[in-house]
Amino acid sequence: MKFYFQLDGNVIRDAITYPYDGYTEVELDATHLPAGINAGYYRLQDGALVLDQALKDKVDKASRPADYVELEQRLAASEAQNKQLAEESNANQLALMELHMLVLSVLPNEG
Repeated sequence: MKFYFQLDGNVIRDAITYPYDGYTEVELDATHLPAGINAGYYRLQDGALVLDQALKDKVDKASRPADYVELEQRLAASEAQNKQLAEESNANQLALMELHMLVLSVLPNEG
């Protein structure tokens, strides 16, 4: 089937099924195009549609709502704090074991 793509280099920006000025005609075996074809992360390479995952990640990240970005930042901060607390907890446990050993060494032996 013939499709007509608006290209930015080899990145597909728009896809239609009729000729239009400025669009490139491409003959494909497919009768349907993949979802997201005009989202800016598919490339036309050697007459084939190729999903560019790096472009998709960039487009997806740019289109996230502001509250998503804030939640992502809060999650990163929480994970960092959790790591710090885990390290402090381990240090406290080691100190407690050392104190326990010290107490045991100064107590008289009952036996």
